[in-house]
Amino acid sequence: MEYSLNLWLEYLLRFAHLVAGISWIGSSFYFIWLDSAFTPPEKPRHNVEGEVFMVHGGFYYQVDKKKIYPGELPKVLHWFKWEATLTWITGFLLLIVLYYLRGASLLIDPAISQFTQVQAVGLSLGLLVASWLTYDIIWHPEWMKSKVLSTVLSVIFFSGLIYANTRLFSGRGAFIQTGAVFGSMMLLNVWIRILPGQRKMVKAAEAGQVPDYSVSLKSKTRSVHNTYFIFPVLFIMLSNHYSGVTSHPQSWLLLIVLSVAGAMTRHAMVTKNAVERWVLVPAAAGLVALVWMTRVDLPVARGGAELTHVSYAEVKPIFENRCLSCHASRPTDDLFKIAPAGAVFETEAQITTYKDKIYQRVVVEKNMPFSNRTGISDEERDLIGRYVQGLGR
Repeated sequence: MEYSLNLWLEYLLRFAHLVAGISWIGSSFYFIWLDSAFTPPEKPRHNVEGEVFMVHGGFYYQVDKKKIYPGELPKVLHWFKWEATLTWITGFLLLIVLYYLRGASLLIDPAISQFTQVQAVGLSLGLLVASWLTYDIIWHPEWMKSKVLSTVLSVIFFSGLIYANTRLFSGRGAFIQTGAVFGSMMLLNVWIRILPGQRKMVKAAEAGQVPDYSVSLKSKTRSVHNTYFIFPVLFIMLSNHYSGVTSHPQSWLLLIVLSVAGAMTRHAMVTKNAVERWVLVPAAAGLVALVWMTRVDLPVARGGAELTHVSYAEVKPIFENRCLSCHASRPTDDLFKIAPAGAVFETEAQITTYKDKIYQRVVVEKNMPFSNRTGISDEERDLIGRYVQGLGR
């Protein structure tokens, strides 16, 4: 019963996070597209800086871009803020349920660090706060006047943060921690740097004053930053399905390249300058480099000799001692109460069914057993690899 409740809690939180995220990202994409699509009106109109026409559902829509101006505010203004808030809340709840609870077993890798649950969770929360404060200082409109300097400092800071995460947490945990940092920055940008400026301008207009439009430019900077975070965060949301990336020896470099390539791709979508769309070339080159870095060179026998065949009888004790605590019809592991992905390794036929995945995760990536909870040795991995190769990979 407890497992069923945990299963549905995670399932519904993921669903809510997905729906809220789609709403947030969708509205972000839409407004950035609007900004790039506006053209000056054919017939100049008072306080109309741009217009765009769209067709949908048998109608066409006209959208005008206007400055917030005294005496010209509509009765109802729609604010886009709760999509961001709900996305972060559901994401943070998932972080708690999956990574902070259950002994923080998804966050801690004993091979990397010997943190206790309290230490790992405290470090994770501390990094969320410290990362926001550092980023906010780097881009503070009153303290940092040079965008070039802020950009350089940001690259150094985020690269260092990603590297540190991969040296503190598990491979999967490092990616999610980085995503949590990015997502938290996006939310705080909305509530601390974007909305207050917009409210200030609206209140000034309501009081019959001409707003300080420089406030809008400062808010716009953080809004654009949020768009650059989108693709890296989406990459990270999918990363737990691709252990070959999160468990790679240079996972920090892979995540940096993914983040930069994602930001470049987003820039190509945002910019109005056609020349700047050439950033897609280095972005594509980065992704090609990732494919090359994560390639798998299958082992060959030393000296060209045939690999010695390993029988099922030889590897059966290894599966029993190292795998069946999780991958059994009735797992005994304190974390996994049902076989992960439904994969059961109690018979040779069952093992044969999953032979390719076993080879990939146990022999190539060496990230199974999970966090090496059962203490499998390299010699045992080698035996499993030779046994699976004998099955005809």
